[in-house]
Amino acid sequence: MLIFGGYGQVGEAMVATAAAAGRDPSSVVQLGRQQADIADPEAVQRVLAELQPRVAVNCAVFQPVDRCESEPEAAFAVNAVAVGALAQACRKAGVRLVHLSTDYVFGCALRRPYREDDLPAPQNVYAASKLAGEHLVLAASEMHMVVRTSGVYGKAREGHGTTPFIERMLERARAGQQTRVVADQVISPTNAHDLARGIWDLIGCGGTGTFHLANRGEVSWFELAVVVFEAVGARQLLRPTTAAEYGAAAKRPAYTALENARLCRLGLEDLPPWRDGLARHFAAYHPDLAPSA
Repeated sequence: MLIFGGYGQVGEAMVATAAAAGRDPSSVVQLGRQQADIADPEAVQRVLAELQPRVAVNCAVFQPVDRCESEPEAAFAVNAVAVGALAQACRKAGVRLVHLSTDYVFGCALRRPYREDDLPAPQNVYAASKLAGEHLVLAASEMHMVVRTSGVYGKAREGHGTTPFIERMLERARAGQQTRVVADQVISPTNAHDLARGIWDLIGCGGTGTFHLANRGEVSWFELAVVVFEAVGARQLLRPTTAAEYGAAAKRPAYTALENARLCRLGLEDLPPWRDGLARHFAAYHPDLAPSA
C-alpha cells in the first residue's frame, strides 16, 4: 500500500492499525509531499512504477477550509485536478485507489445523519473542490473508492498536517485562554484510528464506490469543546457562539453528521460512538485527562 499525504493523522493511523488488521506494517509506504506531490503527475507515475502497490490511499489535501476561499485555484488544483490525475494513473497501473473526502460536501437542511446516497450540496470552495475530486476518482475506475469522514483527530508526524480541533482546544484550555466555539454546527467527530480500521475493513472486503466512515453519533463543535475543557478543569473559559457571530471566511454547513450505512449493509463492524473514540484518544495521547461521561 502507498499512502499519499502519508505522514498526517490518517496515514500514521493506517500504519498503527495495520497489524491488528492482519497486514504487515512494513508493507505500508508513507509518502510525503517531498517524495510524491500528487500535483506532480510525473512523480506520481514514477512511484507507482517503482513500488508497484496493490492499493493507494490518498490523504493529501489542500486546506484549511478558510484558506480555500482566498485560494480557490490552488484548492481545485490539489483537491480535484491532481486527484483526477492520480485516479487515472492508478487505473493505468492497475492500482486500486482509496480517496479520502469530507462531510462538508453536504449542506442541505437535513437533520438526520447523511447516508452515501444523499444529495451533496457544498457550501464553500473546499467542499466544492473535494466533491469534484470524488467525481473524478469514481469516473476513473469502478474499482476506486471514496471515503467520506468527519472531524478527524489523531496524531500526525511532527511538521505534517494541520492541528486537529481537539488538540487546539486542549492547547487553549491548558493555556487558560478564553475561547468561543460555534454551537450551531453539528458533526460526527472521528478518531483517526477508528477511521483507519474501517478503511482496512473496506479494502479487505473489496468495497467500491462511496462510503461514509465516522464515529457514531452527533455533537456540535461547542459541545465537543465542552468535553475537552471539562477534562482540563477549565470549563469556565469556554463560551458558545454562532457561526454568524464567529464570522469565518468559509461558510460551514449547519449539520453534517454521517451514517455509515453502506459499511453496515456489507456486514462490517460499525465504528464506535464518538465519546468512546475520544476517550481512547485521550488515553493514548493525553493519559492525564479523563473526558466526562
